[in-house]
Amino acid sequence: MSACILVTGINVHAITNARTQETVVEEISIEFDIPETPVVKPPIKEVIDHVEVIEEPVVVESYSMSEEDIRLIALVTMAEAEGESEYGKRLVIDTILNRMDHERFPDTASEVIYQKNQFTSMWNGRVDRCYVMDDICQLVREELQSRTNYDVVFFTAGGYGKYGTPMFSEGNHYFASY
Repeated sequence: MSACILVTGINVHAITNARTQETVVEEISIEFDIPETPVVKPPIKEVIDHVEVIEEPVVVESYSMSEEDIRLIALVTMAEAEGESEYGKRLVIDTILNRMDHERFPDTASEVIYQKNQFTSMWNGRVDRCYVMDDICQLVREELQSRTNYDVVFFTAGGYGKYGTPMFSEGNHYFASY
């Protein structure tokens, strides 16, 4: 005699990304009914009440940017955050994008990055020893679609700088808002 567990319900919560049209399952919950006496079922027969897929709208702000600017942001991100986590790299990218959107900073990636005394790696020679990495370019594209953080506009290494309101640290970087 074999025993089986009766599945009384499966709920699947999935989200469809508006940009890529990929559906990502975020949560699966399964309800089981385990009887005290074994229930014998024929092999390969499953009982499922329902599968519910809930598609929630995903709000995505989309920005168009030249491949040249994407590569420039990726280059400065490598120069500033080479040893940082993916999350830390995303925050550096967001700092640049948030500055482009902020009224107190220039409007283009190039102007933000080359603004005097802003990104240390651009004037201390570090950027000259770096190269553009495809995986960082992909992070830039993803952050253009949906940023990890819309508030960061300053970061410094090793401690909070004299500008902005301190927010949090990630790795060796300390991030601040305006």
